[in-house]
Amino acid sequence: MRSIALSILLFFFIQIGNSQVGISSFTFGFEASPTISWMTTDNNRINSNGPNLGLRIGTRGEFLLSENYSLTGGVMFSFNQGGQVLYEQGGQLLPNSDLSRDEFNEGLPDNVDIRYKIQFLEIPFGFKMRTNQIGNTRFFAHFPEFSFAFRTGANANLSGGSPNSISSENENIKDEIPFFRFKWGVSIGAEYQVGGNTYIVGGLGYKSNLGEILKGGGTKTDGSRDNSTARIHSIVFQLGVMF
Repeated sequence: MRSIALSILLFFFIQIGNSQVGISSFTFGFEASPTISWMTTDNNRINSNGPNLGLRIGTRGEFLLSENYSLTGGVMFSFNQGGQVLYEQGGQLLPNSDLSRDEFNEGLPDNVDIRYKIQFLEIPFGFKMRTNQIGNTRFFAHFPEFSFAFRTGANANLSGGSPNSISSENENIKDEIPFFRFKWGVSIGAEYQVGGNTYIVGGLGYKSNLGEILKGGGTKTDGSRDNSTARIHSIVFQLGVMF
C-alpha cells in the first residue's frame, strides 16, 4: 500500500510539472467536520461495543491542475477518535500504561469495556476530481486521500467487568498508541458557490488507519499474550468553506 501511495505522489508531481495552470491557481479553506469512529480487531473475543463522536478541524488547500482536477493538502486536528471495545478475557490489557489503581495495573477483569479516546495531528494529501459547475453546484470525489497521523494524546474510560465491576475515566494511555500512523480515505460531496470564488463544501467520507493502532503485548488471565491487531474506522461528515 505504501508503494502505491508513493507511485501516486510521483504521478501528482509529474502532473504539476506538465500542468498549464499557474501557481496562482490555489484555493484555501477551513473544515470543521463531525466524525463517528469505532474500532475493530482480528480477535473474535475482542469486539467493538460502541462508537465515539468526535471532531475534525483544520485548514485545507488545493493546487488546481485543471478545472476538474486538483491536488489537496492540509493540517487537521482530530479529537476523540477510537471507540469502545469489549474484552471477553481480561488481563494486562493496557501493559504500557501506569493506570490510576494498582489493581488495574495487575489486571483488568473479564468482560471489561475500554473506551479509547485518541487525538491526532494529521497532514492529509490527495487527489480530487470534480464535475463542471451545474448552476451554483459542482460535485467531487476525493480519492485517494492519505494522511500522516501523529498521536498527540490518548485517554481511556474503563467500565464493566465480571465478577467485579470497575469504573474509571480518563486514564492516560498515551503510551499504548504508536506516535505515528499512516491513514487512507475516500470521500464524495458537493461544493455550492455562494459568491465569487467562495464555496460551501459538504461531503461524506470514510477513513481508516494502516497498521496496528495499539501497541498491545499484554498478558491475558490465562497467561497467553495478546497478539490481536486493532484498527480505527471513521465516518466523516465534511463541512467547510473554500475561498
